[in-house]
Amino acid sequence: MPVDKSTVKPLIKHILVAVDFSPMALVTAQMAAQEAQLRSARLTLLHIFNPQMLNLQMPEEILPSTLDLREKLFHMAHAEMEKLRQSVTEGGITPQVEMVESGENIGKAVIAFSKAHEVDMLVVGSHGHGAIGRLLLGSVANDIVHYARCPVLVVKQPEE
Repeated sequence: MPVDKSTVKPLIKHILVAVDFSPMALVTAQMAAQEAQLRSARLTLLHIFNPQMLNLQMPEEILPSTLDLREKLFHMAHAEMEKLRQSVTEGGITPQVEMVESGENIGKAVIAFSKAHEVDMLVVGSHGHGAIGRLLLGSVANDIVHYARCPVLVVKQPEE
């Protein structure tokens, strides 16, 4: 018996791609855009801006320059997000772009955003640091896979 497609609800209506500005960001965003196109889903590009890296026990006398640096980094992040948005838009998808400032673990901040915005699938890039990299650096992708309540697509770095 044929399935009446008009009554079938798409399971994945909102895809969130978490991006940093590494070379993997473009590949990851494009993969998420392909998924969004295939599923007729909306796409959100998310960058978590973590200003804690600027708060490295700085003396108060250099605090104003730290604030200037924060603003410059924030503007640079906006410019990078616009490049990613344009790249994905050229592929036929018009993504929503979000930048969230958070002092918490980036993976957990992505999860919190996904819960608050009813995301049905997360897409993240993996830099391929391996076990030692996860031990030393932490792994945003690993945190997301571990804590997500929805499917997660991990895009691995293409072999060169």
